[in-house]
Amino acid sequence: MSGSRDDEAQPATAADITAILGAIDETMLADIHRTGASAAEVLEAFTRFEGDDAIGRVARRAASARVVEVMAILQSADTGPERD
Repeated sequence: MSGSRDDEAQPATAADITAILGAIDETMLADIHRTGASAAEVLEAFTRFEGDDAIGRVARRAASARVVEVMAILQSADTGPERD
């Protein structure tokens, strides 16, 4: 069956995005949702953004355009003053 492939192609819902990223503002949520990224792509972007080495093979392949787009949104939100 190809159910999992179909699931991966579905854009992430607001619930999916907040489950992955935690509490984020509505603008960021809307920006990420507009990319059409799946929950798997949002998770990949978040994991790459956080620099988690645990993603193994995923880190060795090029990120998809949607993953790069989500990472750019995360980066733009992270450009504020550094936290201690």
